[in-house]
Amino acid sequence: MRVIQAATRRLVEKHGHLNDINVFPVPDGDTGSNMAGTMRNIVSSSAKSIERSIGKMSDVIAESALMSARGNSGVILAQFLCGFSEGVKGLKRISPSDFSNAASTAARRAMESISDPREGTILTVINDWAEHLKENCHKYQNFHELLHDSLERAKVSVRSTTDKLASLKKADVVDAGGLGFVYLLEGIVEFTERGSLKDKGEDYVVVETFNPVQEKVSVDSLEFLYCTECLVIGEAISASALRQRLAPLGDSLIVAGTADKVRVHIHTNEPDTVFAIAAEFGTVSAQKAENMLEQHRRLLADVQQQTGIITDSTCDLPEHLLREYDIQVAPLRLFLNDEEFVDKVTISTEEFNSRLGDSTSAKTSQPAPGDFKRLYEEMQEHYSEVAAVHVMARYSGTMQSSKAVGSMVWSDRLNILDSNTLTGGLGMVVLKAAQRAREGMPAAEIVRLAEEDCANVRVFVSMDTLDFAVRGGRMTRSQGFLARLLNIKPVLEFNSRQQGKVNVVAKALGARRCEDKLFAMLAREVQEHGPCTLQFAITHVNVPEVAERYARRMENEFGMAPLYIMQASPVLGCHSGPGACAVAMLMSPAEQ
Repeated sequence: MRVIQAATRRLVEKHGHLNDINVFPVPDGDTGSNMAGTMRNIVSSSAKSIERSIGKMSDVIAESALMSARGNSGVILAQFLCGFSEGVKGLKRISPSDFSNAASTAARRAMESISDPREGTILTVINDWAEHLKENCHKYQNFHELLHDSLERAKVSVRSTTDKLASLKKADVVDAGGLGFVYLLEGIVEFTERGSLKDKGEDYVVVETFNPVQEKVSVDSLEFLYCTECLVIGEAISASALRQRLAPLGDSLIVAGTADKVRVHIHTNEPDTVFAIAAEFGTVSAQKAENMLEQHRRLLADVQQQTGIITDSTCDLPEHLLREYDIQVAPLRLFLNDEEFVDKVTISTEEFNSRLGDSTSAKTSQPAPGDFKRLYEEMQEHYSEVAAVHVMARYSGTMQSSKAVGSMVWSDRLNILDSNTLTGGLGMVVLKAAQRAREGMPAAEIVRLAEEDCANVRVFVSMDTLDFAVRGGRMTRSQGFLARLLNIKPVLEFNSRQQGKVNVVAKALGARRCEDKLFAMLAREVQEHGPCTLQFAITHVNVPEVAERYARRMENEFGMAPLYIMQASPVLGCHSGPGACAVAMLMSPAEQ
């Protein structure tokens, strides 16, 4: 385990340099962060293992690698470690010959995991290194000499990558993933030489530093926008079958892992399709889809974004905006008839809302601490501070859980806000926070302005059924019966001025009069607020026709179309029931 720690330390020290020279397959500047994050998670999750045999310890490391692999090179590295584990299976100790055979197996498995392997990448360096081991392992009596010599071969290999890929040659750099593998080997060799993790003098190899070179290979468009990843856990998973199903959806496809656990990486324009296909092979988790073109543009921008934005899945924003602004979303836990789901991971909003009407019980619970931990740790690779904006704390422990976990990871670099709102109201506040972060604004100022936005948000909800209010104890059965008998439809407000308290602010006979009441409430708020710039969002619980009607009326009465219309998060459905339609309005000072 100390060998892995030494390798990780070396890679982490140099990860910024790898980011600077990352131009292939996409010049998005994150190879170093992804490889370092993968290795750091391996160390943290494996450090307490009590295994002593090389075979069993390699299993632990391979398992950790699959669970935490990130990015193209990180997933290749995970598959390499899985292959190495396969090669030393059953061994308690290892000889140079055993090590060479395991390295060959690891290199072969890494190559097999990729649909279209390219010469001049980390694969080239791994293969050249493994070949050298195979040809020379019998010449050495100890591991230090063997590893030292093979490291020199890996260095020669990584230098050769510049001439093997056009983008590397244009930028005059080596492959970042290949160099990352060399850094890992350097850390191992340094440890075998010194026998200590402590810093003793100069680095083993002094590496020339670079300014970021992405501008030399800048692009205005990409054939496939989203770097998409997920973990699939199941039984007898056919990696080749999954790879075949996913291949038409993009490039840079890697399907790595074992028969019961597979990590998927692909560049695609259809992340949701990727996740849906993966779900046919097992339980899908750790989903991620990052817009690589936006990452590339941020690298080239004069203002570098320092603040990451995190929220929770009660925040209703279209997926393309979440991805465009790299907004991290912690998923709530959902319960339908005592069956548990992870919001937008193991069940879509559309499916949850469509099943809501037939349910006997439906409720939500705050995100798991592990989900927050994973997100907060991943954000460390890209940002220097975090602004978190969450659903009202009055009805949920989400914000407190986020604060507890986030503070352990980010300490005083976490700025957190109780929005006192939800659904489209939270969505618009988070969107403005993300736009300010993109402009380079610090986290404290983002949260201060978001607090002002929250005070100017209004969320009104028209309800079609009172059954869920009765079920939740907010109305007696007799009151619910009478309301159904008279066709009474209430309008709710989630009042941000009262810490998110839910109030019935109007009642009407029938849906159309309920709609009139809701729009009258909006008009009154605008009049009382004074001159302002308006923004609207409409969310609904499986009634798109009502949402579209509200949008048309909004344009007629306020001269403003909604920023977006979408299915409401399950928390609104659990509270208000099927047929609910929420209009969120953000009133900003006119000068903005």
